[in-house]
Amino acid sequence: MGFFEILLIAVVTLVVVGPERMPEAVWTVALTIGRLKRSFEGARSELEKQIGADDIRQQLHNEAVMENLDKIKHGLSDIDKQIAAGEKEMPWTEDDYYDEDLEYEREREEAHKNDPPPENDNKNSPTV
Repeated sequence: MGFFEILLIAVVTLVVVGPERMPEAVWTVALTIGRLKRSFEGARSELEKQIGADDIRQQLHNEAVMENLDKIKHGLSDIDKQIAAGEKEMPWTEDDYYDEDLEYEREREEAHKNDPPPENDNKNSPTV
């Protein structure tokens, strides 16, 4: 129910019942609604006990968990196959290694191979 529907019901109730009896009417309606809710909740819980709804919910939950586990296992087996296929295609062995620092030094030396030697800008210092 939206705000305008509640407002309409309140205005109609105020006109029909009157301002003097309005609080008593609201209290009676609220009490009746509360009793109906409790009675429906009791009937629902009794019905669920009789048909074993908790067991059904638990079984459905277990089935959903098992489906998720099967999906995960299938995904992992696919990954294992891809890893195994990738290991067969690797051109290097575990004994081979890549030294990043050594490679960096080689690239730096190659880039600066043709650079002139640094000049001494300090004219006051003796040269050897």
